[in-house]
Amino acid sequence: MPISRSEARRIRALDGLRGLAALGVVAYHYLDTPAYYGLLGVELFFVISGLVILMTLERVRSLSQFAIGRACRLYPAYWLSVAAAGLFLWATGRTAGQTVLINSTMLQAFLYVPNLISPYWTLAYELVFYAAMSIVFAANRLRNIDLVAVAWLAIMILFRSLMLLTGYGFRLYNDWIIQSLLMPQFGHLFIAGMMLYRINTGRATILTWVALVLSVLYSLFGRSDWAHIGTLLYFSVNGVFIAAVWAAWTGRARALATPLLAELGICSYSLYLLHLPVKLILSHLFGELSGEPWFPFIVLFPSAVGAAVLSRRYVEQPAQLWVRKRLSHAPASADKPA
Repeated sequence: MPISRSEARRIRALDGLRGLAALGVVAYHYLDTPAYYGLLGVELFFVISGLVILMTLERVRSLSQFAIGRACRLYPAYWLSVAAAGLFLWATGRTAGQTVLINSTMLQAFLYVPNLISPYWTLAYELVFYAAMSIVFAANRLRNIDLVAVAWLAIMILFRSLMLLTGYGFRLYNDWIIQSLLMPQFGHLFIAGMMLYRINTGRATILTWVALVLSVLYSLFGRSDWAHIGTLLYFSVNGVFIAAVWAAWTGRARALATPLLAELGICSYSLYLLHLPVKLILSHLFGELSGEPWFPFIVLFPSAVGAAVLSRRYVEQPAQLWVRKRLSHAPASADKPA
């Protein structure tokens, strides 16, 4: 489906937000304590993902088209990252070959196998969200996504409230099975993005607004995982993120669509996946110099951005172009809901 010029500008603004989110995560990993809250860039990614995935599902002709498109969006750059990090860690005796191979599937979290590098943990949540939305799509319930969102939030709120009131359930909360099935830590962010899409496409109902308000308020539970982000800060930051995505999508944040920031956002997925392999390899090569204050700014940041640009140009784009050509000539599938 072709897009209008105004929609193109909105998407460029979303790219700008992706660029800022990626820079936050990179700064967190490169600068540590001074950029600690850069880790919250992940939350911004999740809000954007909620919007984009609902938009994508409404445009695809079949569930198989969605699955193939997502796989070709995620795996090429991911495999490059696994190859770079995995070969280095295996060669230096820091991981086993089996771990590298399992990580190449992107399913390591579901198999209780450690991630090669920490950024991979977010991809498990993305896969769970894709699976959940695929079920909604297959059940022909995208038009009722507002109701689904409210029900999902109600269950999460009940679960988190019982934890606070009784003092029990934290062990259950941290179990990956619960995180996979319910996503009580990040589900509200995906929901917020979806509700923004519904609102800005003129199909909002009372349930849409209820879901959006609840998803914002849900951040008042804070982030109680390893990050230990306090309630007020987490609520405030997520509120700003959701407002920023709304502003970017509606064309009210033109500054985010500036060429440099938008281009960085286009490469943000590769940057997210490659910045730690770049750090591992270059820190090893530079030895003691890697501890110098200038090292992240003079060596790591430029190298990571360069690697991301090359990955986007020679890995991501060719794979996506290959898929688009084949999907454009594919006949409509019978698994498209009526």
